[in-house]
Amino acid sequence: MGKDITRRAAGVLLLAAALCGCASAPERQARKQVDLLAERRAEDAARHDGAKRLGAQMLARVEAKARTPGATIDLLIISGGGDWGAFGAGVLKGWGSVKGELARPQFDAVTGVSTGALIAPFAFLGDDESIERIVQLYRNPATDIATSRGLLFFLPNNPSFYLLPGLERELRTALDRGMLERIAAQEASGRLLLVNTTNIDLGDLHPWDVVAEAKAALAAGEPERVHRILLASAGIPAIFPAQQIGPHLYVDGAITGNILYGARVDQEQGVAAQWRAKHGRGPAPRVRYWVIFNNQFRFPPEVTRARWPDIMSRATIMATQSATVSAMRHLAANAELTRIKYGIDVELRIMAVPEAWAPQVAGTFKKEVMNDLADLGEKMGADPASWTKGVPD
Repeated sequence: MGKDITRRAAGVLLLAAALCGCASAPERQARKQVDLLAERRAEDAARHDGAKRLGAQMLARVEAKARTPGATIDLLIISGGGDWGAFGAGVLKGWGSVKGELARPQFDAVTGVSTGALIAPFAFLGDDESIERIVQLYRNPATDIATSRGLLFFLPNNPSFYLLPGLERELRTALDRGMLERIAAQEASGRLLLVNTTNIDLGDLHPWDVVAEAKAALAAGEPERVHRILLASAGIPAIFPAQQIGPHLYVDGAITGNILYGARVDQEQGVAAQWRAKHGRGPAPRVRYWVIFNNQFRFPPEVTRARWPDIMSRATIMATQSATVSAMRHLAANAELTRIKYGIDVELRIMAVPEAWAPQVAGTFKKEVMNDLADLGEKMGADPASWTKGVPD
């Protein structure tokens, strides 16, 4: 979630490793690797089945919308970016003032990762009041949004360097039971709300169907399960707490994919292929991908101090950002292939923090910086010219 926190925490990793004999982390039940491998295969199969179910659900929605001339299928993808998620929240608010063809639509699918996972439920509901809730969460960060575990926060018996009492409290308040009920009620519509996490035990991504999860959590009287999923997606490994959901630990979804767009779905089994197989060459609704990148396309240059914590933290952030840009290029290539192979009109629009923008003060979760980003997002969101058609070279 936070770049400056990542930098500070990196500086104590070596010390923590040196002291690893001084304390032991709470033990989790050991399991044989053969059993874990079998479970991973079962998870792979479940993910494949889940993708087929969601694909069929989206196909049914496409077919329903195709009955209306000029209908579009609108897919919103929100990246990670820590406290820079204030930009994405601002974009959604400013976008609400746009009229005409590029007005903020009701999205057929919303995906989010890390800070984008926190934003995604509010974008999915899509009304001005819901979006204002998430905007205010970023504009008014709690003073205890992230707190150190104390002077010896780096010792290995601690599950993480920081706790997130403020973020957990504000998320429960903003995404309350009434909001979860509204999300669960969308099951009949066929709309999708997905967020990505990383299963640190099995070593792979784990997307979650938040509509289904909200329905199940409410039925079980455990609405906090949805909050844990979102917090897991935003949980920088070791720095913020991992979340145990069922038998496994989950951390930041950005580790395995900072945008979630169905990259692992074979195109021959995708919705476009299913549409053509079922409807021949009949006209299909236009598809529009909207990507909000809570970062800059190119990492800002700076003179990096020749110390391993500074080098490691900067390189780690650069790796995630570069991987995200590569993923967006892959998404653009898939869109072009869909146009050529299936004759479906696909548009890709991306909005990102401009390269020239720089925070006015250093640090993470600084209210003035987050408000500057929200202001920037609102201004750009209100201007349709801010969308770029593809990834800049």
